[in-house]
Amino acid sequence: MKILVPSFLFLFIIVSNGQTIEEPHTSNLPSSLSGLSITGHAYPNSAIGDVHKSFMVQYGIFKSTQLELQGFYDTYILSERFRSSMLFKRYLNDRLYLLTGLEVEVATEKDELFDAPYRLGFVAGAGYDVSENFMIELKSNVQLNKSTIGAFGETQVTMPSVYTIGSKWKF
Repeated sequence: MKILVPSFLFLFIIVSNGQTIEEPHTSNLPSSLSGLSITGHAYPNSAIGDVHKSFMVQYGIFKSTQLELQGFYDTYILSERFRSSMLFKRYLNDRLYLLTGLEVEVATEKDELFDAPYRLGFVAGAGYDVSENFMIELKSNVQLNKSTIGAFGETQVTMPSVYTIGSKWKF
């Protein structure tokens, strides 16, 4: 822990003081609204073997409207999951947007006695682009089916609804 905090501060200072090159565009809306954008990331395997990977495909339909396809692959101690969502985003102004869509989460490991369970949810929320590289979102995910999938690989804690506050920092 003693080395983690100074390392984080060191990386934060380097990234925040680094130069950025911006391409000019005619609108103040995010550049991802102007066409197709594909991003992804993966965390290194942890000491206990967890793996976390994700991707996002964004496509601007109109000047202030976009479709977003997200995918997340996670392994935990007791389970392995793939979660995907199709979201519709509508910008109300240059930075504030509303989102809605569907999300499906599937346990990819199969038990000999049971089929792999899945969870279907309705997603709604709002987001704010603080800058081109940083955003904050508040989302609600309401479960639409009966499922045994719980939070973070835990099957004993059911998830009829999930409320999340998240952010993304791109560098």
